[in-house]
Amino acid sequence: MSKRKSRTIRLQQALEGYGLFLAAARDLDPLPRLHDLACDWMYAEEVVIHIPAGLAPLHCNDNNKICGSIQIGRQVVGAIEVYRSHPFDEDDRALLATLGKMIGAALEHHSLQSQIASHALEARAYSDTLDRLLDFGRQVVRGAATPLELASLIVAQIPVMVSGERASLLLLPDETGDEPILVLSDGTLTTTERAVQVSEQGLVAMVLRDCLPIIIDETDTDRRWLSLPMQQTNTPTRCAMAVPLLWGSYVVGVLTVTTSQSRLFSPTHLNLLELVACHVSLAVHAALLDARIAANAATMGAMATYLETALRAIQAGDVTALATVVAVAERLRHEQQSLLAKAS
Repeated sequence: MSKRKSRTIRLQQALEGYGLFLAAARDLDPLPRLHDLACDWMYAEEVVIHIPAGLAPLHCNDNNKICGSIQIGRQVVGAIEVYRSHPFDEDDRALLATLGKMIGAALEHHSLQSQIASHALEARAYSDTLDRLLDFGRQVVRGAATPLELASLIVAQIPVMVSGERASLLLLPDETGDEPILVLSDGTLTTTERAVQVSEQGLVAMVLRDCLPIIIDETDTDRRWLSLPMQQTNTPTRCAMAVPLLWGSYVVGVLTVTTSQSRLFSPTHLNLLELVACHVSLAVHAALLDARIAANAATMGAMATYLETALRAIQAGDVTALATVVAVAERLRHEQQSLLAKAS
């Protein structure tokens, strides 16, 4: 076979195989198929692909071995070594240079496809989160939910929003109660003892101490997690994140999400969880205000009844009822100071 005819055949085979390189880029790991294609392309018995290229130079003084670079544009991202029993010629070396560019193009295509898929997942997550937050907001503005009902409503949806498996929402006590409340994403309400334990010893305690979001990439190696005197649940946790529910300088509660997958959560997930936490903080604060207004209304009604009774007694000549008037005035002053303190 003439050299010109041989070149024509190899060029035709190269052009026919170009699409296979791009198809390999769609594989989860494109290197195994790229390796096989490179062997066919070069009529080689062995091909070694180095990604990245490394710092040590490749030695190609053997007639049965040639080396080349893998490039994306002008950037060298890898190297390729080709071995076969019969010597290489100038056509092989020319094809190797083209092969390096084709492998580079396939790797770049694979990288871009992965980025596109990642962005698509993030877009769907954000879209789903916005839909769920909108539904949550609609239920909040109806004004019928208590803080506990709001917690149960949102915590069940949080794992789906941020790609987690489990979630919990700790609500700290205010003047309407003296114990924390811990609601789980499976719809259950833990015991008060468990809620207190989590708030004092778990990941939640770390968030309450610093009043900052926190993310644990890998629980088996993270010193912060290993230093905790208790684990969050009986279910194995490999990755976790938590954010405080803030209103001004006050911490209303803590939102926590966990999963059994290592290094699942990223700063993007943490930002998304913090966005959810902002909405939950606002909803819980509004619900607490409603409860506070109802409690104050009941207190004012009781104070009015005491004053009316005392005034009737005074009009009847019972001066000892003045002590009731003084006591009611002191109680009203105390309520006023309490309201001013919470408003500041």
